[in-house]
Amino acid sequence: MEIVIIGAGKLGRGLAKSLGSEEHNITVVDYNQKKVEELVDKFDVQGICGSGTHIDVLKEAKVNNAHLVISTTHSDEYNILVCLMSKKLGAKHTIARVRNPEYNAQFEFMRNELGISLMVNPDFNAALEIGRILQFPDATNIETFSNGHIDLAEYRITESSALCNTSISGISARLTNKMIICAVERDGNVYIPNGDFVLKAGDKIHITGEHKEMANIGKALIGSKKRSLKDIMVIGCSRVGIYLCDMLVNLGKNVVIIEKDKEKCEIVFDMVPKATVINGDANNHEFLIEEGIENMDAVVTLTDIDETNFLVSLYARSIGIPKTITKINNINLNKMLDDLGLDTRINVSELSVSSIIQYIRAKENISSSYMKTLYKFVDGKVEAAEFLAGDYVTFLDKPLSKIKTKKDVLIAAINRNHETIFPGGNDCIKANDLVIVVSKDTKIKSLNDILQ
Repeated sequence: MEIVIIGAGKLGRGLAKSLGSEEHNITVVDYNQKKVEELVDKFDVQGICGSGTHIDVLKEAKVNNAHLVISTTHSDEYNILVCLMSKKLGAKHTIARVRNPEYNAQFEFMRNELGISLMVNPDFNAALEIGRILQFPDATNIETFSNGHIDLAEYRITESSALCNTSISGISARLTNKMIICAVERDGNVYIPNGDFVLKAGDKIHITGEHKEMANIGKALIGSKKRSLKDIMVIGCSRVGIYLCDMLVNLGKNVVIIEKDKEKCEIVFDMVPKATVINGDANNHEFLIEEGIENMDAVVTLTDIDETNFLVSLYARSIGIPKTITKINNINLNKMLDDLGLDTRINVSELSVSSIIQYIRAKENISSSYMKTLYKFVDGKVEAAEFLAGDYVTFLDKPLSKIKTKKDVLIAAINRNHETIFPGGNDCIKANDLVIVVSKDTKIKSLNDILQ
């Protein structure tokens, strides 16, 4: 596909990296020449220095021939204008990064009347992600499929875990028809395990399981006790924080918000009146103690400064806070945070990249339009995609033991008429099933792509 990305910030950079690796023809436009040159040097993209709201620049980027124009700057209005201009010049589809909830409420009008194909709200998506994680405190990350019926959860194996030095087949025998271990991270590598794979201390396992059973699965896997997180401290009044706190107070949680900027505190107080909003510096541990951090069930760090986020999370862990969630901007910090034990983290741009790539794959061919959900994890090395099975599938009603799938591709779950199936060799895929496929180093655009 011919794709034009307007904006070379974190989201634009993430898209350039991911889409460039999928053999699309990418052109990046930004007024900052240094950023453009960095992307051209590092990734397989073309670069143009200039403003996306200038007709001459858009024409130079050949938006008239573009299958897709994605505007990713920090200005909602700028992004919407770029999409309108690009559509007028002939672009087939447009995506705008839009953070203001007022624009989200008008998406149907913007799509039907203005021709904007998709609006992505990174902050709202991140808040939803954090909310899901807080539902299952013992999981380090969690994603959802099949309209909330199936979860993909991540757990870390410790030396004291009953799973340590246990084979996958041995675990599955104890939890038959409850879940599938679909990926394992170990020493910087990732594996799609078979039954003989033996888990070790330090491994991260990714499992699919029914949402209603996930708490019990976690208990069975790592001996955890189901607990509720009632008192939650949020560091930083970003838009993510506002969305998140509004969700949490509506769920009956006691939320304390710490923000250094007094004006932001006043805004948040008006928008989330049920939360306790405190003006102060989270870098001061004595201040945090005065405000009751030691009594919290969870601490979520959402400032714009990575160092502040992981230092406060480290401090919270050191004083025994059961759950910490850390927002990071620099994905190069992932390994460091892993080593420090801060493996529950959020990267806002990565979430948006996944949602946009899902949309793009759905536009590439007819069968891909059946893709419903796409998540990337393990630093993008593994994908979990959900498809609606239709007539395009060449192996409908055939036992899975009779078909040959590609290496490192796993059918992780099937949802049929709201019933979840964790498939074995005798199971088959039927029309209208929702099928979750986990793959390593393979881009699955259609269910047929799993075949050798």
